[in-house]
Amino acid sequence: MLSRLLLCAAFYAAAATATLPVQAAPASPATASQIQVDGITARVVDKLWNQTDDYWHDGDYPRIVALDRVITQADPQFLEAYSNGGWLMDSLGRTGDAEAYYKLGITNNPHAAYAYWNLGFFYFNTTKDYAKAAHAFVMDTRQPDADLNDWKMRGHAQEKAGQWDKAVATWRTIKAKWPNGLSVDRLLREAEEKRAAAFGKDRL
Repeated sequence: MLSRLLLCAAFYAAAATATLPVQAAPASPATASQIQVDGITARVVDKLWNQTDDYWHDGDYPRIVALDRVITQADPQFLEAYSNGGWLMDSLGRTGDAEAYYKLGITNNPHAAYAYWNLGFFYFNTTKDYAKAAHAFVMDTRQPDADLNDWKMRGHAQEKAGQWDKAVATWRTIKAKWPNGLSVDRLLREAEEKRAAAFGKDRL
């Protein structure tokens, strides 16, 4: 059934974008055709995403990864599929593929904080490359939808990377933006104390 739907989507996409040999298609029918294609694609993506749940219960993780790739090719803005597929690649020991997939998510969604968060957490948790993690979370927090948790990961990554001045600046920014944020006061104080221990009390 899924294969048939994919073939239908491909057929309509080709029909909507084909160039007529004699006369260009009127603007309105082309627009209507594109809307129809988008609707078909959305339904196919939903069915594929639902199918990943069945494979999850079966433990068929490579097939989930394959479906996630199909989903993000059809809908490059489907952020959850990048997160899911990348995490599974990482779990299967395919760290290079996971990193590349997370980067693809950023390429296709350059203004989505979640795309940078996925890559940053991969560096933080899997490869332990805290400098790369810090950079990814800095990019994350530059996006308009970044929230408190994104900023906290930026601070944690900078601390792990030994970037104490940057870490303290991050925690102070967090304190200014979210003065009542959970554990913000404690985390700022600890960062300041760790920086003072590393460089002397003059860096408080």
